[in-house]
Amino acid sequence: MDEDLTSPAPGSRLGALLMRWRSLVGIASGISVIVGAIISVGQFREFVDNSVKGDMSRRLAALSHVKEFFAEDAKIARRAHRFLDTHWREIQPRIAQKIEVAGGGEAFYLSDEMADYAAVHYHYEQLGALVKLGYIEFTLVYEIIAFPDEYMDRTAPLRQALAANWKGPGKPLNDLGSNIQWLRACYEFSRKLPPGKEPGCPGG
Repeated sequence: MDEDLTSPAPGSRLGALLMRWRSLVGIASGISVIVGAIISVGQFREFVDNSVKGDMSRRLAALSHVKEFFAEDAKIARRAHRFLDTHWREIQPRIAQKIEVAGGGEAFYLSDEMADYAAVHYHYEQLGALVKLGYIEFTLVYEIIAFPDEYMDRTAPLRQALAANWKGPGKPLNDLGSNIQWLRACYEFSRKLPPGKEPGCPGG
């Protein structure tokens, strides 16, 4: 019988199948790459969204703390003025004597006469600690709360005497008010920044 010349040779049929298979494999590989890229983009977007949400949550939490301090700060400012207008006039010329009679800086600090001073001191010492430890962003604090420079300047001799004799004559607590001083340094540093520059702290 004569050979059918219209029928493809077995070798050529196999080659065609291999070419087709390679094409399908190539298409599948391309699809997997595209799908993988889509998944990666989706995961990255989810990661970014979660990061943004996390950052927003932290900011909202910080805002709630600052709002509390802002509300309290108005009361503290009144107590600072009251202390300067009343007890400070009597205490200022007799700081050493008052501390000696009380038995030490801590005892005098906790006296009824010093109640307003102690409240003001604690308020700004706590605020300074929260900012230093990163619980509250200084940028937000700077925009909302005004640091009482004049009050701190006028009462500086009292703070120094309290610290020098905290546990009794010659028994100091050298870091008394250190967070207040650090907070003040942040305010002074930020006030010198050019307009538009985000407030911050020295070395931050």
